[in-house]
Amino acid sequence: MPGPAMPPIPSGSSAFLAFVVALLVGVGIGVIGYVLGKLMAPTRELPKKKLRYECGNPPKGRARGIFTMQYYPYLIVFLTVEPVAIYGFLVALAAHTRTAAVAGILGAMILMLIPPLIFGLRLAGRIELWSVE
Repeated sequence: MPGPAMPPIPSGSSAFLAFVVALLVGVGIGVIGYVLGKLMAPTRELPKKKLRYECGNPPKGRARGIFTMQYYPYLIVFLTVEPVAIYGFLVALAAHTRTAAVAGILGAMILMLIPPLIFGLRLAGRIELWSVE
């Protein structure tokens, strides 16, 4: 028994129009946010703007110090693992009809994402790379 019929994939001018509308909406929202930020932000230069901010408390001690940036490798790991999870769920929707093709696609994706995952995990353990003085 064949599965449910898939809706037709938009093609030609309707697909292009959908892409252009989505692109314009995305860029438009970004431009509106930028313009509103420029209009609403105070424009005067005050000395207080250049001071440190310590969660509402008066600043204490040195103004500059060691700042550890060790979360970047974990960001690399997250950006590697997240697409596998998302595409895994999306591709699993078609797994009941095309099992071999789905397994091949997921296998290829995982093989392509293993090097950045290993890279991120190795760098996460090296704290000397992530401190800024």
